[in-house]
Amino acid sequence: MSYILIIGVVLVVVTAFVGPLVLDLMKENNQLRQQSDQADYFRTACKNSSNGLVIQDMQARILWANPAYIQSHGLSLDDIIGRNPLEYALPKDQTPSEQDIKNFRFDPDDPAWARLELAKNVRADRTEFWNPISVSFRTEEEGRQNAILVCPDVTQYVNQQEQLRDVSTRLEYEATHNALTGVPNRAAFMSFIDKALNQAGPNPVGLLHIDLDNFKNMNDTHGHSAGDAVLVHAAGVVRDTIKRSDLVARVGGDEFVVVCLGMTTLNELAHLANEMIELISEPFEWNNRTLQGGTSIGAVMSQSGSTDADELLVNADLALYEAERDGRNQVALYDNAMHDHHGYLMRRSANLIDIVDTDELSYYFQSTMDLLSGDVLGFATLVRWEHTTDGVIPPNHFLPLAKDLGLLGTLDLSSMAAALKEKRRLSLAGFPDINIAFNAFPELLAHPEFINRLIWGVEAGGINRGDITIEVLETTDFDNINETKSNAAIISDLCAAGFQGHLDDFGVGFAGLSHLATLDVTGVKVDRSLIKEIRTDETSEKIVRKIIELSNDLGICVISEGVEDQKTADALQNMGCKMIQGYWLSRPLAHDDLVEWLTAYRQSQQPRRA
Repeated sequence: MSYILIIGVVLVVVTAFVGPLVLDLMKENNQLRQQSDQADYFRTACKNSSNGLVIQDMQARILWANPAYIQSHGLSLDDIIGRNPLEYALPKDQTPSEQDIKNFRFDPDDPAWARLELAKNVRADRTEFWNPISVSFRTEEEGRQNAILVCPDVTQYVNQQEQLRDVSTRLEYEATHNALTGVPNRAAFMSFIDKALNQAGPNPVGLLHIDLDNFKNMNDTHGHSAGDAVLVHAAGVVRDTIKRSDLVARVGGDEFVVVCLGMTTLNELAHLANEMIELISEPFEWNNRTLQGGTSIGAVMSQSGSTDADELLVNADLALYEAERDGRNQVALYDNAMHDHHGYLMRRSANLIDIVDTDELSYYFQSTMDLLSGDVLGFATLVRWEHTTDGVIPPNHFLPLAKDLGLLGTLDLSSMAAALKEKRRLSLAGFPDINIAFNAFPELLAHPEFINRLIWGVEAGGINRGDITIEVLETTDFDNINETKSNAAIISDLCAAGFQGHLDDFGVGFAGLSHLATLDVTGVKVDRSLIKEIRTDETSEKIVRKIIELSNDLGICVISEGVEDQKTADALQNMGCKMIQGYWLSRPLAHDDLVEWLTAYRQSQQPRRA
């Protein structure tokens, strides 16, 4: 029993002193096991990471690299251990010299190493790839420092970004450039000129507005592909003529604008414009054909600090209009004289808009006489503008302005209403057989209210349709009579409905006789420019004679305009003309004078000779 007791005591003592030691040993073993497990995890992570990992000494010599790094470079571990990546990883044109590589050192205190750097690398087969390289530094227990680099291969991402950038660049280009000619478009022009004007300060900015002459004829004659070739030719000429700091843009179908910087006078701008006109008009070969274009140009210079882009473009457009009106293939300058004329037109335009809106235009009536009987058969309605300060403004002065303002349709509707009103008044005054004519420009023929108002007017006034004549200029573009909305079809429909349809100013247009063959008209009015020459010019006399003979053969009436004396009236009667208009019979009569004059004329009427 004593031995047992002794052993027990010994065990207690041993346990008291050895137990803690055993526990410490067990705890240390657990920690070592955990560290071993963590090391396994680290090795697994480094080995299987898709990102390249590399450890270098402070001279950038590789101490260790994971498989992803080795694979991305196409090398083995033996190929790179102990080497500086600067020797093999960079494109040839970016590889430093041997001395620079030898002198390379990492500097942990340099903040540049804290930034992510995207580097272009090359593989062993010289194909390129991209690495964003991040660097960190670690000091080992013995005091040695190493650099740890993380180098993922992001080539696919970089390529995608480049593709997106290319697409973005292309879309931006397409949004700001004309696809056919390759020059900037209107949006780019407006942005450029706004910036140019804002930065110009006291220096002027020049603007050219270019319009290709007779471009529609080019398309109609040679086809739209030829027209495109002319556009490309013109754009190339202008682009090669201007300075690199200038800009040419296509702003319309056949229109270009050029912003010119660094010019000080209109004469400089005119010299450049004339050079463009000369070069654009030079013939060039296209698809075994020779094409030749022409151009008109309006030129303007900005005023210091007072001209915005819209105003500059309007002024250039006005100058272009003058160049085209004066014969095309030339440059017109927006100078002080044109500025003053423009101001006059602006005021005149405002006056005309007001007078048309308030229906305050005046209407006069030119009588038509039967040469055989001497009787007055009707009146042509003439519009007059009686200006409060400038007096009576003739139609040839304000009708072109009304056309530019888009007022011709409205103006003609008022003329038609005045004609119908006068017809009803004459009928009530005892002259029911009088015919009334009014002019119809293409704008009236195309007006959506024209036919309805005409029909309503004659029905409301109890007017015979045959007593109403619609006079259409012979120079009107009639198009194809088979097209229901063409001017030719509208005239044909009006005549079929019982109205009279006459070709006005006949004999001076480009297709007068062909119109007689294709249009359903009931009469022609021979232009006054031919009538006034029939007794002094043999050619005019022959033309008028043939027009009268042809019209009589076709069974349509002929009215000769501008008859100012009896000898001319007699000559026309001898040619077979039955009706005339002109000052010899009467000057245009105001509304208030019409009934009185007609009454007096018929009371004093003497039949003409047979």
